[in-house]
Amino acid sequence: MKLSSALATLIAFQRHGHSIWASAEERKLLLNQADAAKRVDDIVTIAMASVDAGDAQGVALPLNFVALSYGTQQLSVALRLPGVDRDQNVMIDTGSSSLAFCDKSLIEEAVNITKTDYAQCKKYDGALSCQDDPSAGDSFFVGQVFKGNITAYNSETGKDIASMDEVYFGILSNVQNYMCLGPLNGIIGVAYSALNSGHKLPYPDYNILSLWNESCQVDNKSVGSCTGNNMTKVPLPAPLEQILKEDDESGYISAEAFGLYCDYAATIGSKVDTIVPSLGIFFGGDMALNNTFFNSGTPQVAATPNCWGEYVSYFLILKSIRVPGLNMTQSGFSQCNDYCSNAQCYTDSGTSYLSVPLPQSECNGLVNTDDDTLKKMGSMLLDIEGVNGNTITLSLPLLWLADQYVTHRLFCTGTSGDFILGFPIFQYYYLAYDMKSNTVTFIDLPLSNETEAFINGPELGGTTESPSSGNFVNLPPSNETEALVNGSKTKESPSSGNHVHSTIGFLAVGSLLLAFQYIL
Repeated sequence: MKLSSALATLIAFQRHGHSIWASAEERKLLLNQADAAKRVDDIVTIAMASVDAGDAQGVALPLNFVALSYGTQQLSVALRLPGVDRDQNVMIDTGSSSLAFCDKSLIEEAVNITKTDYAQCKKYDGALSCQDDPSAGDSFFVGQVFKGNITAYNSETGKDIASMDEVYFGILSNVQNYMCLGPLNGIIGVAYSALNSGHKLPYPDYNILSLWNESCQVDNKSVGSCTGNNMTKVPLPAPLEQILKEDDESGYISAEAFGLYCDYAATIGSKVDTIVPSLGIFFGGDMALNNTFFNSGTPQVAATPNCWGEYVSYFLILKSIRVPGLNMTQSGFSQCNDYCSNAQCYTDSGTSYLSVPLPQSECNGLVNTDDDTLKKMGSMLLDIEGVNGNTITLSLPLLWLADQYVTHRLFCTGTSGDFILGFPIFQYYYLAYDMKSNTVTFIDLPLSNETEAFINGPELGGTTESPSSGNFVNLPPSNETEALVNGSKTKESPSSGNHVHSTIGFLAVGSLLLAFQYIL
């Protein structure tokens, strides 16, 4: 049965008990973020002790979390430039490849950095025009490119943890993007170098602001396009890929890989525009494929396809979506086979939501079905092309997906729409990205008894709390979210050298929440 015809069956299973709308309002797990941070810090300490003892190769870094009032949720890492005694909290983005800092004063403050002959102008997500009257404006940045040493810094211990030496990075002169909102100070893209490039400037004092060609302003926000003015476009090594290759060639590591973990449950209810320390972990090198999360589950390895012989980003080929509880399957996602031109199917930590190529009626069906029925129907299964022609299957409970939908962390995009495994995927999976083998590995995370209690409903152990208690944060939908809902989202081909994930995100940590917790 096609999913598009399954709504009647879904509705037929409804009961008159309380619906997902009511349960989402009532459920809230009040996790102690200090305890969650301690668990992360303990794992990092043990991992680095094994490196110091010569038993492991690589690095483990604690990552921070931030939920922006703008509407996105991100993992971030504290970086420092030489001579600058303060953190630059940059978001980690698997959908881009540039390293860029927002604070123009860094140009004067930093020492031992070299100004290059390059500049960058990056526009994210397509072609808005003044005729469209886009109240959100375009998302872009323009900046001078420098070269130097960047260190990862642990604010809790006051120590440098790791260094990226002689890498290219931008210091921005003009930016209109959430990477510079709230407590965020920039971005580090961790996709392939194919997405990173710069314009060679014709002379040293060239006005790099002219790289942004503004067509108009709407609500004081710029709409326009990047223009190279017939300049030579030069490829720039992506900082992370460069360092992994260098460490591999030096023998320090043997796996050009990194992994990302987030205690997603502990992020729910976070105070907006505030850096919450140590809710995630970055594993680099061999440690990405040999750590407590990787070793605790079943690795499922997805193939990352290339574009014209060059690897670009972490594309996925979706084969089918199944719901065994309804005996139904949807397949034929041709947009995922045309990844080089459309860039519609991928995993991306910088996108704050999940997108599944299903009719809108299927998302509506989730919230029109009561909890008990959703639990009985089980999970949605995502069949993705694996290595050597195999198929891997990711499993996401329908009850959890329903809560993601009502909190605007899940979108149904139509059968020809986007398939994006964004930030919420960290609830159930640790992700390892191998830039040498060109794979993405999903490892299922074990859930605690407390998490299972919430899956089974408040009456079986979950905490109930009125949204009027003051502990909930309600965020209005952004203009970008409205654009997505209305079907007017745009994007660019990865061949443009720009970001491949959607910059629209909406985190509504409000009166509709379901939270989970991992066993660490």
